[in-house]
Amino acid sequence: MKAYWQYKFPGNIFFGKESLNELERIYQKYEQKKTLIITDQGIKASGILQKLEEKLTRYAIPYEVYDEAKPEPTNSDVEEVLAQYLDKEVYVVIGLGGGSCIDLAKMVSFMLKTKQPLAYFYNNPIDFEVTPIIAIPTTSGTGSEVTGVAVVNDIDKHLKVGISSEKIKPQFAILDPLLTMGMPPRVTACSGIDALVHAVEAFTAKDFSSFPEDYVADFRGATMMSNMFAEKAIRLITENLVEAVTNGQNYEARHQMLLGSLLAGLAFSNAGTSMAHAAAYAIAGRAPSPHGEITGLMLPYAIKYNFSSNLSKFMELHRICVKESKGLDKNSEIFDYFIELLEQINLPTKLQQLGIVREDLPAMAKETMGITRLMNINPRQMDEKDLLTVFEMAFD
Repeated sequence: MKAYWQYKFPGNIFFGKESLNELERIYQKYEQKKTLIITDQGIKASGILQKLEEKLTRYAIPYEVYDEAKPEPTNSDVEEVLAQYLDKEVYVVIGLGGGSCIDLAKMVSFMLKTKQPLAYFYNNPIDFEVTPIIAIPTTSGTGSEVTGVAVVNDIDKHLKVGISSEKIKPQFAILDPLLTMGMPPRVTACSGIDALVHAVEAFTAKDFSSFPEDYVADFRGATMMSNMFAEKAIRLITENLVEAVTNGQNYEARHQMLLGSLLAGLAFSNAGTSMAHAAAYAIAGRAPSPHGEITGLMLPYAIKYNFSSNLSKFMELHRICVKESKGLDKNSEIFDYFIELLEQINLPTKLQQLGIVREDLPAMAKETMGITRLMNINPRQMDEKDLLTVFEMAFD
């Protein structure tokens, strides 16, 4: 069994109001070289893109803008950006927006430096230096600004893939809560619950010491460092998510949610996520729903199934979340807590609500078991039959 743990940190993090001003010092490092901003039409319409452009213009940074990023980036989206900018001598890539914009920026950052097709990196390492990445999140959810993971939907292979490498951790992450103030309620709910799932799954992950001495992977189980970040993230998000959804102009709630999302990212980027996220890959292929909506739906059922396998952690989760016990068993109370939280922020609690049909469940169980990098982290050992039981519980 593993006797020691490792913790991998991202680059520089700047957090707080007006932290966008840090760009002036960042670009002293890059000597005013051309930047490609990757963002979407919503960010452009909100005026956030204009704020960034004003900063770059003031600091005399030459830049170009790709503003057609879409939710859940595809391999075709990556190819579209490369077709436009491969020959334009891009030296820095900025991902401005939610996790999809940042993930697209990550993929472009390494694809600008290789002749290999994107699919090559589904199973092969990125063993070269990528274009420097600056991540500026406008949602409180994915934690992509501090992780080495980019998720792509390969429409040719009908496959959703997580490309994982330390090389694509952004060199700089700028988190200004002011940039999240215009986030609509549904986006706030979906991204916020995803951040909470990151934190809970990292906190309750299989301990690092459970793995063999020679185990090497991007996610290596819970450590005292990931526990610290995850526990604080759980507290911040559970105390502020409902307020952020219902009153989006509450700066304090937005500030705490963005901080919670960041800490959750720092936790799961090392400890890993588990069943709820693994299941999301199988569900996403059958339901056109936001990633956070899916992971959030699966979380109560994952907790219910895993509760007895990591009792001390799940009991602590109960103490953090359940303020007034109703005298039920702790597993039932924490399950009810998360179901009620989903209902409070108007998110579904059953797979049927996403359009999943019962006949899909066996195949979903098989596919979920195939996501070994996540299922290895699950605190309770499972097989297809166990997963089918969880999906049936979540179905109706």
